[in-house]
Amino acid sequence: MIRQSPSIFNDIVGPAMVGPSSSHTCAPSRIGFLARQLLPGTLKKAIISFAKDGAYTMMYKGQRSDMGFVNGLLGNRPEDPRLRDAFREAEKIGVEIQFKIEDFPAVVPNISHITLENTKGERVVVHSDSTGGGTVKLLKIDEFDVEIVGDCYELIVWADRSETHAQDLCSEIQSLSALDEGHSISEKSGKCLINIKYREPLETELLDKIKSIPDVTKVILMEPILTVLSNRHCSLPFSSAEEMLEYAHSSGRELWELAVEYEMERSGWTKKQVLDYMGYVVSTMEAGSQEALKGDIDMSGILSPTAGKIETFIKENPNALDMGVLNTAVPWAMATMEYSSAMGVVLCAPTGGSAGIFPGAILGTAKHMGLNMEQKIRAMFVTTILGIVMSKDCNYSAELYGCQVEPGAASGMAAGGLVYLMGGTPEQICKAASCAIQNILGTICDPVAGLVQLPCINRNAMSVANSVVSANMIMGGYDSLISLDQTAETLFRVGRQLPSELRCTCRGGLCTTPCGKQLAREQDVRDNSRE
Repeated sequence: MIRQSPSIFNDIVGPAMVGPSSSHTCAPSRIGFLARQLLPGTLKKAIISFAKDGAYTMMYKGQRSDMGFVNGLLGNRPEDPRLRDAFREAEKIGVEIQFKIEDFPAVVPNISHITLENTKGERVVVHSDSTGGGTVKLLKIDEFDVEIVGDCYELIVWADRSETHAQDLCSEIQSLSALDEGHSISEKSGKCLINIKYREPLETELLDKIKSIPDVTKVILMEPILTVLSNRHCSLPFSSAEEMLEYAHSSGRELWELAVEYEMERSGWTKKQVLDYMGYVVSTMEAGSQEALKGDIDMSGILSPTAGKIETFIKENPNALDMGVLNTAVPWAMATMEYSSAMGVVLCAPTGGSAGIFPGAILGTAKHMGLNMEQKIRAMFVTTILGIVMSKDCNYSAELYGCQVEPGAASGMAAGGLVYLMGGTPEQICKAASCAIQNILGTICDPVAGLVQLPCINRNAMSVANSVVSANMIMGGYDSLISLDQTAETLFRVGRQLPSELRCTCRGGLCTTPCGKQLAREQDVRDNSRE
């Protein structure tokens, strides 16, 4: 099935999550939420298995993947604070949880196999992938191939039909219901699984009618987990930076207005809904950074909170180097990342590993400039639409492309947002994004001890500085020469060329230094003590 076009609130500023990781905390929670719906009745036991050569193995405890899976299996969403107590909640209701490392192929870095059993002895086995930035995909249900990403109401129909007759059954079901968002059919040994996707839930009467069709053995309707639902029949105004700039010129409108139009078309929401949700994004980001600046949070890892101390040093100590707007932006970026490490609620932007860039660069600068909420919202729309045109068919995932597509890519988006705040043209906005990305090409992902702390926090601070420097360079007359579209394509191409050791596996970079290994051993002790 063709990949759905990205949404600002699904893929660039979203989802909201309990930290620390979009790929390894938020996504597991979403996967658990989806998988649980495939087994009716009362859950009795869950076994979550990871490939020994996959990305989860070295960090599933440190990045709270285990808590995420359990939280979702209990029916909770990734922003639910109960994620922090997921194991205790499971124990209260008598659900047995096991995590295993097994020798199956890591066909994708974040592969997991989930086996669920209910109190009646019924079982389901789900293969899943965390695809970056909190996005997920269910790959198999009981050996039947599927592509479920959580953006639809998913009708799942099991039947005793061969492949030839399965298509007839699928057509019969489609004739009973409204326009769907696509379908798939998987057949094994004379049995099939049909998956049909919808933007709206199906009525109970219709489900009963489907259940009564000859050879149908089971029917389940899953609810979505994404903020913005699938909308494959929409007509988007642009998909690349070049098309966006052409549209800006022909319409005479600003990029923030084009971003609102894009998301209205993509989501099917009203203008008010789109603007209000970005207001929620801004408020959530500001609240998290301000809470962490107080310094009284527990990061439960190898670092302690220092953002508030650094802010005080920068602003009060005469020996501090004056960084201008960075006096605010850097501490805000660090604070957001520290809050995420303390399992506070943050926004993926576009991932958990880059959650501090937009709060620091855009909202910190807005604070420095004394801007109001409307101005912040507009700047955030400019920032996020750059993420849309950059991503094309790729996800922002360090496991696939390295750290350059997390804080690195976010710094490019933020550089464009800053140019907007400085009164720059759409062309200058795109040039600033291109300039910032050129500065970070090839940045590796090497989270020491499997945590989103070192070097993630300082890379967020560095990326904020990169966005400010790039914005000033472009406004001062520098020409980044390579278009944003070509630079973004290079970003993902370079990421694919990085060896796996340098893409969030804890098998390269700082992770393999003597100090890094010692910190990992110490973190293992802390992680094991919470069981």
